[in-house]
Amino acid sequence: MDESGLTQQPKKQKLNDERDVVDRNIKYLHNLPEEILRYILSLLPTKDAIRTSVLCKRWEYLWTSIPNLDFKGLELAKRKHFMNFVERVLLLRDSSDIKTFTLSCHVLRDASHVSAWISAAVRRNVQRLYISLCNFRKPFSLPHSLFTCMTLTELELEMPCILKLPPTICFTNLKTLNFGFVTFTKEHSTEKLFSGLPVLEELELNNCYWVNLKVVSISAPKLLSIRIVEDRENQNDENGCQVMISGVSLNYFHYVGEFYNEYHVHNSPSLVEASVLASWYNERKRQIAHHMYMLLTGFSSVKKLKLSNCAVELLTYAVEVVELLPHMPIFNNLEYLALEEWSVNLDSVALLRILQNSPHLKTMVFGEGISLSTDYERNDRILDPVPPCFLSQLNCIKVYDYKGDEEELSAVKILLKNAVVLEELVISCSQHFAKDLEKQKKVHEQLLKLPRGSKHCELVFD
Repeated sequence: MDESGLTQQPKKQKLNDERDVVDRNIKYLHNLPEEILRYILSLLPTKDAIRTSVLCKRWEYLWTSIPNLDFKGLELAKRKHFMNFVERVLLLRDSSDIKTFTLSCHVLRDASHVSAWISAAVRRNVQRLYISLCNFRKPFSLPHSLFTCMTLTELELEMPCILKLPPTICFTNLKTLNFGFVTFTKEHSTEKLFSGLPVLEELELNNCYWVNLKVVSISAPKLLSIRIVEDRENQNDENGCQVMISGVSLNYFHYVGEFYNEYHVHNSPSLVEASVLASWYNERKRQIAHHMYMLLTGFSSVKKLKLSNCAVELLTYAVEVVELLPHMPIFNNLEYLALEEWSVNLDSVALLRILQNSPHLKTMVFGEGISLSTDYERNDRILDPVPPCFLSQLNCIKVYDYKGDEEELSAVKILLKNAVVLEELVISCSQHFAKDLEKQKKVHEQLLKLPRGSKHCELVFD
């Protein structure tokens, strides 16, 4: 017998076995209920889901009822194909509801088409709507029906243009709202928007503009969290707007930016966690310091507070230079304080004020090192008087990115000496000498020799 025939027979048998497995899987998939098949298709990109129409007769129109539609058309070279594709999908779709509708594209001269697509999603009782638009050639208006959509639970709107609001706004079921690069111009309509959110739980304002607006109120009784980002590249240096935030259920507040606007948090007794990662430039330092301080006054109920090094510097400037800010708020509930972004000076006036006014602080974290100001001569008097939390509550201090220089060693020495109930000091060394075992050994020996005010303090080297 020919040897080639002997060697080819097992390969042929293997191919036949694999084909049988594929055929059985196709048959099994083909026999699934349509509801499950539609769910499977909803997990695919829209284009891929539509391509399944060629598999068999049963699948030919199955895609016309998939609950999730995702259209991304940012390639200008394929714009015509994209436009035709969206039009065809929406035209051939059946009357079933849409759960998630995502649209990301250039508007150019096709504003009416884009608006019609969004209207089509609203008519299909859309629940989650993610819109990202750019390249406007003329004023663009979202369909009025969007602002009265009763089924909408999530809305993400990113478009660098003026948001024209209709006379009637009623988001009865909207729980998540995210605005990106949106410009608000009319005070009355903007007020109406942010006060017509009865069940809103999450709000994000990413590089939004408040043009010709002096005061705006954001009031949502069920609002749980708010995130605000202000980027220098997307703002101007005008006086900005006063944004009044009120939410009796609010428990999380996060801010990143340079305080082009003034934010006030009030009537929010449930606020437990706040984060302020501020930055500043000398030409606006006084204004930014004022805005930073005014925001902090609304955090008196927080249990967890995170501040950037710049935020601490701004507060120090506010306390020392801006005479109208003589007092720091009392933080009776604060248990966790984290200091992020660059090494923070332990002898910062603002930090010392916060420590004095946080009697129940239990954990203190220096996220990127600890330092002392170069002009501070008598280090032993930095914590004089000793903050109450150091005497009764502070049981954990963590110092990350520790470099082991004399300045940091002195700062840690002060903490160990004064924290008389401290249970744990965690030191995480800088990556600069992560592989330098000799350097690490020296740092460990230095720290272990430091006197400790607490008899139960354990040094942990991470």
